[in-house]
Amino acid sequence: MDFALRLDQPDIGKPGASRRLTFGAGLPFAILNGLAANFEGGADEPELSLKWLAEGSADYRSEGRSYRLAGATQLLLNRGQPYRMRMRGESFVLFFPKAAADAAWQARCGGARSLPEIPTAAAASPASLQKHLMALREESRAGGPDGDMLIERACAVLNEVVALAQARREQAARLPVIRKSTRDELLRRLLRAESYLIDTGARATLAGAAHAAALSPFHLIRLFDAAFGETPLAYAASKRLACARDLLIEGRASIAEAARAAGYANRNAFDRAFARRYRMTPGALRAAAY
Repeated sequence: MDFALRLDQPDIGKPGASRRLTFGAGLPFAILNGLAANFEGGADEPELSLKWLAEGSADYRSEGRSYRLAGATQLLLNRGQPYRMRMRGESFVLFFPKAAADAAWQARCGGARSLPEIPTAAAASPASLQKHLMALREESRAGGPDGDMLIERACAVLNEVVALAQARREQAARLPVIRKSTRDELLRRLLRAESYLIDTGARATLAGAAHAAALSPFHLIRLFDAAFGETPLAYAASKRLACARDLLIEGRASIAEAARAAGYANRNAFDRAFARRYRMTPGALRAAAY
């Protein structure tokens, strides 16, 4: 399967700095990376799209719901899904051709099915998706971007998008609700709680997560556990320990620094929590990694 990529980088402040580049021949990926203020579209867009604010923030509105993008938060919109947006910063938007999205879905899930509709939500992205997005943006901003590298990185992002789509559909399906529209709305609320937990780190509280989701604490605990397999604060602690583990494996932090990154002021408490989750101490993991 051959791919092509169109890179549009408009700059309304400096029109002379705008550029449009095309690479390859085949299924056309597209990247829209630029500065703007207000925009609306989507209804005539045949591709799945990923919206991300590389810098600044944006407020999107689609199908009667509002979504705020900033930092490591993205919005996936299905084909033909209309939206309006107000932006303050640099937008980085990818459009995935249907045939490529379907092929990525089939490679992940098997069979010959097309990529199904994805529950719409603005949420903190997995670290792997954010890593590939940042690498794609860096290459796209080069003075002479490598077309083959851009296409490969766009495919890597699509793989992550498909994995995220599968995860969101599975999370929604695990909710104890019959109506699809209600499941999707509850998933949006749970993803807001997840974003709060990740952004707030060790300072996160159950009350704060419940407020972010607009649910009672008891309702949040039950639904979050159903969708994510852990209660909210336990899930957040697991995520922080996973980040600490990555820091140790990659050698980017000392054990004390990894403990602080995970929200532990006490090294002994960090060692115990780490050993309970990974069946080895941080020191043993560090020794095994090197």
